[in-house]
Amino acid sequence: MLDGKYGCSLNTPMGAINGTITLMSNGNNVQGILETMGMKNRFNGIKTKENECNFKGNFNTPMGAIEYTATCIVNGNGLELITNTNKGNFKIQGKRM
Repeated sequence: MLDGKYGCSLNTPMGAINGTITLMSNGNNVQGILETMGMKNRFNGIKTKENECNFKGNFNTPMGAIEYTATCIVNGNGLELITNTNKGNFKIQGKRM
């Protein structure tokens, strides 16, 4: 099951950034919020399996917005995200709160 709020850590070239990811599914549609550095970043996508989804959004940073696509897998209470951006690929890992 994808739905839930996850505490997460985003590994970037500048170091780890902590935050939360909230996932909400409705049929095959997925939406949510990635919260880091005091900013809320909304995203939308599709469920590909019961515990997997793909989505895209903009990640707001103090240096501007970064557009991304992500592949998300939820395994039990764990979450793993691989994001692809024009600034490189980032891995996000988290646990259900």
